[in-house]
Amino acid sequence: MVVVANFADRAHEAYTVGFPRSGRWRVRANTDWVGYDPSFGRQHGYDTDARPGVWDGLPCHGDIGLAPYSVLILSQDE
Repeated sequence: MVVVANFADRAHEAYTVGFPRSGRWRVRANTDWVGYDPSFGRQHGYDTDARPGVWDGLPCHGDIGLAPYSVLILSQDE
């Protein structure tokens, strides 16, 4: 599981983060989901394919969409 939190008022269309292993990482929770509030959902949080390459001290990295003041939880299918 990887948890990414954005404590700033800036959205990111493709924010690069480190992952512990390569492969498909799926968004399991997104606090910017429009289902929580109609004013949410302006930034799409999406699944990503992590690829080899050290980032944030981890062996792989991938890009995610990240809304302002939001949290994404990603995990891999086993």
